[in-house]
Amino acid sequence: MDLDIAIETKEKVRNPTIKLNKKLAIAIAALTKSEKKPFDELVSQEPTNKLIAVHFGVGDQDDYNTICNYVKQFGQNKIMIYPVRNYAFIEFQNIQQSLQLIQSLQVFENIKYANLQYPNKERATMFFYTNQQDLNGGGMCDIPNAMRQVNIPGLYLIHDFITPEYEKYILDLIEKQEWSKLKQRRVQHYGYEFIYGDNTVNVNQPADKNIPAFLEDVRAKVSELIKPQDQINQLTINEYLPGMGIPPHFDVHPPFHEKFVSISLLSGLVMSFKSFKGEEQHLYLPPRSCALFTGEVRYAWFHSIAARKIDKVEGETHFRSRRLSLTFRTIRNDLKCDCEYQFFCESQGYNPLTMKNKNPLLQEYLAKLNQIGIIQDNKVVPNKTQEEIQLLEEQPQQLQQMPKATEVEKKYVYEIYEKIAPHFSSTRYKPWPKIEQFLKSLEPGSLVADVGCGNGKYLGSNPDIEMIGTDRSENLLKICKEKSDTYQVFSADSLRLPLKSEMFDAVISIAVIHHFSNKILRQQAIKELLRICKSKGLVLIYVWAMEQEEKTFNEQDVFVPWNLQFKYEDEKVINQEVQQQFKIDDQKKTVVYKRYYHVFKQGEIEELLSEMPGFKIVNNYYDHANWVVVLQKD
Repeated sequence: MDLDIAIETKEKVRNPTIKLNKKLAIAIAALTKSEKKPFDELVSQEPTNKLIAVHFGVGDQDDYNTICNYVKQFGQNKIMIYPVRNYAFIEFQNIQQSLQLIQSLQVFENIKYANLQYPNKERATMFFYTNQQDLNGGGMCDIPNAMRQVNIPGLYLIHDFITPEYEKYILDLIEKQEWSKLKQRRVQHYGYEFIYGDNTVNVNQPADKNIPAFLEDVRAKVSELIKPQDQINQLTINEYLPGMGIPPHFDVHPPFHEKFVSISLLSGLVMSFKSFKGEEQHLYLPPRSCALFTGEVRYAWFHSIAARKIDKVEGETHFRSRRLSLTFRTIRNDLKCDCEYQFFCESQGYNPLTMKNKNPLLQEYLAKLNQIGIIQDNKVVPNKTQEEIQLLEEQPQQLQQMPKATEVEKKYVYEIYEKIAPHFSSTRYKPWPKIEQFLKSLEPGSLVADVGCGNGKYLGSNPDIEMIGTDRSENLLKICKEKSDTYQVFSADSLRLPLKSEMFDAVISIAVIHHFSNKILRQQAIKELLRICKSKGLVLIYVWAMEQEEKTFNEQDVFVPWNLQFKYEDEKVINQEVQQQFKIDDQKKTVVYKRYYHVFKQGEIEELLSEMPGFKIVNNYYDHANWVVVLQKD
């Protein structure tokens, strides 16, 4: 009898071991197949602030909610879960939080796991440290990372435009109204019927029903918002279930007045925008918010909703649920529009049937802008002038033993940033999430150098570390000091940093290396970043990508226009009282300067680094139109 008990006890111990090892094998197989990387590359043996959680589910909202509820006890975090994948990506603000989670887990033969109660059953969930900045998630990385705020001319997002109580009140009454069924969704029209596909209305055929009386309060609030435009007289209510979307479009110009609004009920989602210049931005519209469309975004930006069930918002997963949108418009009976965006205006020669794929009006407009050099941050970057080509060709093929800046850097980088510093700084106010995440992942007390710190927007990203910033531009450094007298910044040449070797725990170089006009200088700048970094320290480098969607390049060495607004310019320059090589756009009230860039092809930064010793690449990825590498010094 004692022998039977002993055998039974041994089996109970052995079976969990077999089960967990099988699960571990499943986890490794799923991760490596989906991410297309070896398991040893995906996981880290050293603690980091990022974790991979293998939950063995299907990546639905139940899996997401269960993991969120468990993880939140260890600190503020972001979680990305992947549909039809059995793992998730977790990012804490610091290593201590992830370390606390790992230390709380059960450990069985080096397998760290927690038994979590999911809605259908209890499942073991395994956790691994990772150095990856994000995961592919079976294509989830292809979903654009939307922002909660964007800078699009004429677009305004008003949060909590209506209260939860009022939302419930009008929802109950909307549900009682008659719905019209389209091919993929249900709609209600009031005042005039919106004609999908043509994105217009028939002004001669008013709808049978006016805007309901129970919506009068919100209609009046919207009418107040769009003054002095005529009061709202058309409403379309759309129902969106998860997976539904709308193709890129803009409302036809003549039948509608300039301003219209879209109010979101029940659920938020991401709306995508694309301008006539090719710029793309993605904005999260939260429940009960009101999006006001005016001016450029109304007339010259396409907006769309991708047909998917989840969105990615500032690095986090957002599951869509049923959403109703209330779109309020004002109909104009004169069918005339005199907006400044003739290339999309039916009243001024645009024909959506014949010009949808090839629009000569738009091509002519962009060509004029390109010719006079006033396209700033436009998709099409102009080719080099003959003078710029000659300047690059005059560089010596072999620089001296101590590399130094050429006339290209002096004339088209250093001088330009000194000139445009205040205007440039006004456009660089929001830190990029992944750079902030990198800084917040560092150990408390770390000493970090920001080489090329600009206006210092990253110097205050993590109060638990010490940062020192350097930049070549004195005017940008003045702006740093105006922001905070605690910022430690000074002027320095990135090619010869006046800093001790092995001094910093981490070094960042954001949008600097691409301003050097030849390979020798680019490598010298990177050598300096590595020299001042401690052994095992990290170096983060961002460089412009040639393959970006924001701009189109015909060549790698380019001179990108910057439109300096008159309010930032010297009056003598505006009045052309000084001899300089620049162009003035009186219509836009700007002076056009040019900055030199070498835009990197995919894999080029890695190739440049392959010729240099003393480090390994621990991560590389694409972010904000930049190719990114993370180096760890030997």
